[in-house]
This record gives sequence, C-alpha cells and structure tokens, in this order.
Amino acid sequence: MKRILLALALVSNPALAEESKPIATQVGDAMRPTAEAYGNTMTRLVNEFFAGSNGVMGEAARTNLKAQDQREREANRGVRRTMKECIKPGNVIDEDVKDCIDGTRRIDW
Repeated sequence: MKRILLALALVSNPALAEESKPIATQVGDAMRPTAEAYGNTMTRLVNEFFAGSNGVMGEAARTNLKAQDQREREANRGVRRTMKECIKPGNVIDEDVKDCIDGTRRIDW
C-alpha cells in the first residue's frame, strides 16, 4: 500500500508543480519582444526628429542617439581581436582598426 501511494505521489508531483500562468500573463510574455522593439524604434524616431534642432533638446537627442548606437554596437559585437590581426597594410592605425579590435568591424583591407 505504501508503494502504491509513493508511486502516485511521484507521478502526480510534476503535474501539481507546473502551475500554468494566467492567460493575460502568457499574452504579455509573448508580446514583450515586439513591444520593446516598437518602443526602441519610436524612441529613435523622436530623437532623430529633435536631433536636427538647436538648443537643449537637440543636444540631448544627439547624445541619446550616440548612446543608443554604442549600445547596439556592443550588443552585436563579434570576436575581439588583437591589434596585430587588425592593423592595416603599412602599419596604419585608424578608427577602422580600433573598431576591428573591438569586434564591431570586419577586416576588409
């Protein structure tokens, strides 16, 4: 009898432990990536609109755009390399080489 109860407890335990989320929570979780992408796009559009103006709002918008570009580059960066791998012919070191070292640019020279 104890074995049967133990077997039933083990079989039913995972079913009891998996409580499903409410429908609204599941919908919210499914929509979150789309909503974040939309929000980022709208923020970029507003910043680009204000970046063309002079004054405090224009300066802040340009700063926000630079910061957003930097975050995107860091999030999408590839493998970091050494300067020896990235240096241009003739031992030229410029912004392209720095980007290659950071992993944000491919070697195409």
